[in-house]
Amino acid sequence: MAFHFSGITEYISEHPQYAVIAVFLLAFSEAIPIVGTVVPGSTLIVAISAFAIETEINPWHLLAAAVLGAILGDGASFWLGQRYHAEILTRWPLNRFPGFIARSEAFFNRFGGASVFLARFTAVVRAFVPLIAGILRMPPRQFYFANILSAVIWAPAHVFPGVVFGLLVRFAGASPEVIFVLAIAAMLLAVMVVRLVRYCYHHGMFGGAQK
Repeated sequence: MAFHFSGITEYISEHPQYAVIAVFLLAFSEAIPIVGTVVPGSTLIVAISAFAIETEINPWHLLAAAVLGAILGDGASFWLGQRYHAEILTRWPLNRFPGFIARSEAFFNRFGGASVFLARFTAVVRAFVPLIAGILRMPPRQFYFANILSAVIWAPAHVFPGVVFGLLVRFAGASPEVIFVLAIAAMLLAVMVVRLVRYCYHHGMFGGAQK
């Protein structure tokens, strides 16, 4: 699996003109049911961002692509829920993943309005919660507030660690394979941010109930 991911990042390093598009699509895919549980969008965004300095890709363009992709991805999933309601859950391929659906619905019911924000930083449910929010008719204003806020936090937490590691690797003259490994390490920094966000919520800093 790591070999395939390394190949993707190496391809981007050789064709940097596709980096912004790749980051946009990866961020978008994170919120698409099923796709978001298969494609390691977060990891690949960090890895691609590690090439920003080496290939003279503008990091701010990557950041903008990540934010926009994340917002539109959640928005598309939310729209599908609004448009097709619970009926969409009975259709292929969603009807093949009842466990993921149940887990995401429980997550939404537990955290209410904050679920869209928190799901962005939670594996598996992040690909289903926006859809569930649309099905359960979450007010659009509330949804897009949480959607945009979470995207603005999520994107820098993935792009900037990659850029920093890419800068360090540039001075070390490392190969694309080494950059990929270090990008995974950068991903750990992003995980720390995720855990901090969840910690703040559970301790009432986002207005949630204390545990």
